[in-house]
Amino acid sequence: MQAILETVLPVFGLVLCGYVVGRKNWMSEEAIKGLSTFVFYFAIPALLFRAMARGAGPIEFTIVAAYFSAVLTTFLLALLVARLLFRTGPAERVLFGMGTVFSNTVLLAIPLVFTALGEEAGRQLMLIITFHAVLIFPVVTVLIEVALGAGQRWRRLALNTAKSLALNPIILAPLAGIAYGQSGLPLPGAGERFLALLGGAAAPCALFALGASLAVFKISGDLKETFGIVAMKLVGHPAVMAVFALYVFDLPPLAAAVAILTAACPSGANVFIMARQYDLYLGRSASAVLISTAVSVVTLSLLLAFLKPAL
Repeated sequence: MQAILETVLPVFGLVLCGYVVGRKNWMSEEAIKGLSTFVFYFAIPALLFRAMARGAGPIEFTIVAAYFSAVLTTFLLALLVARLLFRTGPAERVLFGMGTVFSNTVLLAIPLVFTALGEEAGRQLMLIITFHAVLIFPVVTVLIEVALGAGQRWRRLALNTAKSLALNPIILAPLAGIAYGQSGLPLPGAGERFLALLGGAAAPCALFALGASLAVFKISGDLKETFGIVAMKLVGHPAVMAVFALYVFDLPPLAAAVAILTAACPSGANVFIMARQYDLYLGRSASAVLISTAVSVVTLSLLLAFLKPAL
């Protein structure tokens, strides 16, 4: 357990540093936004491209099928829970469901998986991330629009979402890395070093930016629903993922660990961004992001302690 804490505590220590800086206003909002931009457009894409370009052998996409089968199952269960237990409206149910399955893959899963499980595990994670927003965002958008009775507007919104995803560097970088890696060409020495230096900034900067961004969230709304989201996100989703990864798809141990660990990550800030876009579920979605991130310090530590001996 000490080895696990030595991995997890520095990760969340950086998140805490960013949170304190954000709460104390020691960095301006523009500075935090600039750091996030650097992480999103430069550091993480460099890390992702290098990890995929350096990989050897064929790409195994079974982890994608396992992961998103579990996402769909958990999402449907969440819709049922939201309707029967919390009596939420149709659009709110969709946001409840999104909160239970949309993991913070970029700012938390990437540094955590690379740090705790290594670069080969990171390559497995890249396959999940490549399809994460591509599959979840359009589905959630269409379901909310239909629930709100917005007529044909959902078609235009889905098209705009598709366009933005097509230009997303977090999606393009691993795809480009896969293509380069499969070509058999080695990375030039200078290029390798450049990507290593730039990608090396990804983990600390991403974790710090995550903490700073969490500083704007406040706990509000119906806490019963919020804790329902948190429980399903940190316990329900990884439990369902374990069933699909280990028993339905029989993934190799490392791939299964990556899928389960990613599912166990807290709700991503995009859940709140989607809620804000529709001016729905704002307090509960913000609270879910903040609380799930705080609680995941414990749940992810316990999960890693369980998973690592099997690798």
